[in-house]
Amino acid sequence: MEDSTDRRTSGPFRKFGAMLARHRMRVRAALIVMGVWWVIVMAWGVWRPLPGGVSTSGPDRGVARLELLTDITYRHEGVQRTEQVIFDRVLGMIDQADRFVVIDMFLFNEEHMGDRDYRPITRELTNRILERLGAVPTLDVTFITDEINNFYGAYESPALRRLEEGGVRVVITDLSRLRDSNPIFSSLWRTYLRWFGTGGPGFAPHPLTSTAQRVTLRSYLKLLNMKANHRKVIVTEDGCMVLSANPHDASSFHSNLAFDVQGGVCADILESERTVAAFSGHDVPVHVMDAWEELEGASTTRFVTEGEIRTVLIDELEVMGAGDRVDIAMFYLSGRRVIGAIKSAVRRGVSVRLLLDPNKDAFGRQKGGIPNRQVAWEFMAMEEAGIGQGGGGTGGVEVRWYHTNGEQFHTKLLAFHTTRGTTLLGGSANLTRRNLGDYNLEADLLVRADDALSAQALDYFERLWSNQGGDFSVGYEVWADDSWWKRVVYRIQEFSGLSSF
Repeated sequence: MEDSTDRRTSGPFRKFGAMLARHRMRVRAALIVMGVWWVIVMAWGVWRPLPGGVSTSGPDRGVARLELLTDITYRHEGVQRTEQVIFDRVLGMIDQADRFVVIDMFLFNEEHMGDRDYRPITRELTNRILERLGAVPTLDVTFITDEINNFYGAYESPALRRLEEGGVRVVITDLSRLRDSNPIFSSLWRTYLRWFGTGGPGFAPHPLTSTAQRVTLRSYLKLLNMKANHRKVIVTEDGCMVLSANPHDASSFHSNLAFDVQGGVCADILESERTVAAFSGHDVPVHVMDAWEELEGASTTRFVTEGEIRTVLIDELEVMGAGDRVDIAMFYLSGRRVIGAIKSAVRRGVSVRLLLDPNKDAFGRQKGGIPNRQVAWEFMAMEEAGIGQGGGGTGGVEVRWYHTNGEQFHTKLLAFHTTRGTTLLGGSANLTRRNLGDYNLEADLLVRADDALSAQALDYFERLWSNQGGDFSVGYEVWADDSWWKRVVYRIQEFSGLSSF
């Protein structure tokens, strides 16, 4: 009987081997060309020019009104409590709009995992917009969002369809115009995969919902590009808001913040959003903002986006010295340049308090703590090495975790306290490579706070840090993780861009 070796060297196997031998040089040349092209596309994806108007820092603007709004979910005497004002204020802005509304929101869908009694915020916002359009038919409404809400073209979003049918200009951000945060994969996607599209019948389970909805494998592949329009803003003729919160049912219990502003910065935000719509193929009319009185001596604001957020953040840290303090309340902290700037500030005698999400909950799924627990370990290692004493203005780092119970501590706020006053930086941007490296679209406000706003920000942070009136935070040791393997995984994910942060 002929053995397997004989079979492999006879018949079609022999013919195939002979063909490869005859065309070996051509095959080698083709592989070299494909490899070179892959490297070229990868380099272009990382360094390609950004669309005009992206990654900007505007001028400092005076304000007629500026409020810091916070949503907080916590436990008190064993009972979960929520304090929510952010989206109530957003809905109120829509109710008062007579000329225009421009909204840019990352997550906007009713999909969720599990059976919690989520607030139906997606439907509330949709209904309120359509109701206002019914009352004021001349109202011009633009809704800009990310393609995660139709799962990268796998299906049509019901909420977005309702808005479009009701007369809203719906803009799905063209993410292909952004740089590639995961260039190794994205170069393959751009070259070989994107031509097949993402729509049609699917068999893969939807990662964001427990329903029976299925999506295509091609939409999963597009997800792996790991980029987003992560902004959260609203502008009307009466004012504007910059948020960390999403109008997303599964996010409705998250702790968040927002700045509610009436001032010239709103015109800067409006122009930036017109830019996003333009490179995504839509023309938003020029809307003239009301001319508010800009009060001298009050708080001032500056609109900063994308990579410029990291620039102004590091600039603020670099002018801090011994006796100054920075309070950081953050969902994700992983960016190496930011971490380096914080460490340098600590070495100069700056005190740092980190209040972080433990990265254990993600829309009904459990996570392993990457990256925050690994970064926290780095800072605590500094303390153990005797670099600063921590607290009291003597330099050093203290770490606490927000006490989440299924939801997330989704806040993004830095408060720089110096002898010159308090500066706040907050909005959509996490302190990660993707959020601050000109890969995502992000929107923050830099606020030179007056005494009243400074006191409000300090009271907010102290309440959470010191558990005033509730169980808000726990000590570092509760979620401490010294796993060297997870530190390696975190560094690879942060460098490569193949991660959820």
